[in-house]
Amino acid sequence: MTGDSLETARRLRLAINRIRRLTRQAGEPTGVTRSQEVVLLVLRREGPLSTAELAEIERVRPQSMGEIVRGLVEIGMVVKAPHPTDGRRELIILTRVGRAVVERSSAERDAELADLIASRLDNDDRATLDSALEVLERLAADR
Repeated sequence: MTGDSLETARRLRLAINRIRRLTRQAGEPTGVTRSQEVVLLVLRREGPLSTAELAEIERVRPQSMGEIVRGLVEIGMVVKAPHPTDGRRELIILTRVGRAVVERSSAERDAELADLIASRLDNDDRATLDSALEVLERLAADR
């Protein structure tokens, strides 16, 4: 690890955090925490999963994920159903209400970010961002 890599990592982390703060208000659905929203996004992308699978994907303790899932069940965003092949496990399934919340929130965040890009970046900067996104997507890919 070089000093350049550390500086790049620091700048990237700060920029990501600032962008998240700038778009957070637009996508904050009533009654859903950011952690819960992330779980809803994962379920929308991956389909039904167990609590353990969700915990592994999000790299949190299963107990922590259990709390998040319980909260989502209580507000009707997800339901639990028996696993079709393993009677000891339950699958967490996105409800119609949960899907609507996550789709609305995502659309609002995307629109807010698109407005930031359009208002703050010129055509050359947008082309640079498009190129950088390819690199960031490789960096973020599961190994």
